[in-house]
Amino acid sequence: MKIKALAHRGYPVKYPENTLSAYHAAYKLGFTHLELDVHLSKDGIPVLMHDITVDRMTNGKGRVKDFTYEELRELRVGEKETIPTLEEALRFAKSKMMVSIELKQHGDLYNGLEEAVLNVILKTGMLGHVYVNSFDHYAIINMRKLSEDIELGIIQHGASPAVIPFMKKIKATYLSLRVEYLTDYYVQLCEEAGITIVVWPVDTEWQFKKMQRYPSVLGTTNKLEFFKQMYEQKYAKN
Repeated sequence: MKIKALAHRGYPVKYPENTLSAYHAAYKLGFTHLELDVHLSKDGIPVLMHDITVDRMTNGKGRVKDFTYEELRELRVGEKETIPTLEEALRFAKSKMMVSIELKQHGDLYNGLEEAVLNVILKTGMLGHVYVNSFDHYAIINMRKLSEDIELGIIQHGASPAVIPFMKKIKATYLSLRVEYLTDYYVQLCEEAGITIVVWPVDTEWQFKKMQRYPSVLGTTNKLEFFKQMYEQKYAKN
């Protein structure tokens, strides 16, 4: 059974987050969507890491942007894995999963991040199988300037009516927010505007039950096997 939900950074509970093994595990469990985080190396290669620094996830120290791609490849994630590129992840996901690409842009931290990411998406033939989002809404504006065709989303912590006209203006169709902020009214507003809500985290029973009240809402989970069990209990008979 396919699990219509986002695997957050792959399967971070059992595998190092944002690694190819974590993405493989998510696909094997039947998840339809993959969520990943993109930074830019010193020499302009989009690479996958959640944090601004490599400190938490690797045997190195320092900011991602201060390493060349080859230097990043020398680092180890967990015992033996390496930091993957966006291209590697998209080539894996092609014909398998939809991909939510979060730009880890912070103001002008990464000059050229949006263009580099778009180039990889086009190179891998994944334009129709991804959407690009960010907490930095200016990065999403920049992405729209680069492409009229790419699917876009924005991320915010809570719920705001002000974001809906902004999304319409830049033709963004995915809105990510914390699950606590789901309400009947806000879901209705977004549905009427043609916006798909994506909530996080969905790692507990109460979070799952809140999300599943709204068939149009996509959940994002770290605990993939738990989510799969809840999902199958809910939808297997339908």
